[in-house]
Amino acid sequence: MAGSSFSRWLRPRRLGWLLAGGAALAVLGVWLLGPRPPAWYPPCPFHALTGLHCPGCGSGRAVQALAHGDWVSALALNPLITLGLPLALAWAGHALWRALRHDLPPVELPRPIAAITFGVVLAFWILRNVPWWPCTLLAPHG
Repeated sequence: MAGSSFSRWLRPRRLGWLLAGGAALAVLGVWLLGPRPPAWYPPCPFHALTGLHCPGCGSGRAVQALAHGDWVSALALNPLITLGLPLALAWAGHALWRALRHDLPPVELPRPIAAITFGVVLAFWILRNVPWWPCTLLAPHG
């Protein structure tokens, strides 16, 4: 019987509520930290080892800036996260709506969209490490 009670918790609707609550708490927590990121934010291990910027470098500080409505700082820190976040939120909102309204799992991301996303992230990773303008605008600063 333990397996059946566990599988009830994995139903899309319950999982959707759990994820929505967790996301709301995460946003509230980031907002409560204040407009300036705390000094204890972890550094990027890839940057620490190589001196290069990964696609996620600056994303924690960018999310911090976004939580306080500072889009200019967020763009300066990580334009990929800042511009991709509305798309990711739309997809997550659709998945959450399917789970809460219809008790359905999220639709899989179509392969062409996944391939394009991978290509964009890879291009961003390469270009943000090119030391010439305008590529230097992609490196985190601010």
